Amino acid sequence: MSKDPWLEKWLPSINAQATSPRVLELGCGEGRDTQTLLEAGVNQITALDISQEAIHKCKQLSQSLVCIVHDLRDPLPLDTAAFDVVLSSLSLHYFPWDTTVTALQEIRRVLRPGGLLLCRVNSTKDVNYGATGNPEISRHYYQVDGHPKRFFDESDIDNLFHTGWINLEIREVAIDRYEKSKKIWEIAGRRGINT
Repeated sequence: MSKDPWLEKWLPSINAQATSPRVLELGCGEGRDTQTLLEAGVNQITALDISQEAIHKCKQLSQSLVCIVHDLRDPLPLDTAAFDVVLSSLSLHYFPWDTTVTALQEIRRVLRPGGLLLCRVNSTKDVNYGATGNPEISRHYYQVDGHPKRFFDESDIDNLFHTGWINLEIREVAIDRYEKSKKIWEIAGRRGINT
């Protein structure tokens, strides 16, 4: 299992957003990516996760962190245009399609115009982690080990990001974060200013 250093290449872009960029991390878990941000000198971080235990562990990384227990199916308890960067790594692929669309609208709301979104979600080619052989709830949405899990193809990504976003990079890649290779989409985009 690798450290999964995907975020490192984006650190210059994150730090270029502002003198002290305000970063919102969704689905922070115990703070794997949070730690990378802190080590890069990013110290205005608001971290959200549905797990109270994960938030407790993440908070131990730095007293400067604002940590909030939150379910991404609900509106974000944050001000409009409050962040320069929103980071969502492997946390937006558990919901019905309409909920996913609404969650992305909420992300767009809290991101300032021109702000940066870095997002990773499951690919429909992620056969090692549920993209095949599981009961289908709806298109590309399966019951995997007792939990709903969404997988995205290129048309899904296009549908999510065709309005209101300026796409910087969209790529389908394999990562070695887990025991087996995992296929994901990595998306980088800016919030459109006039859309």
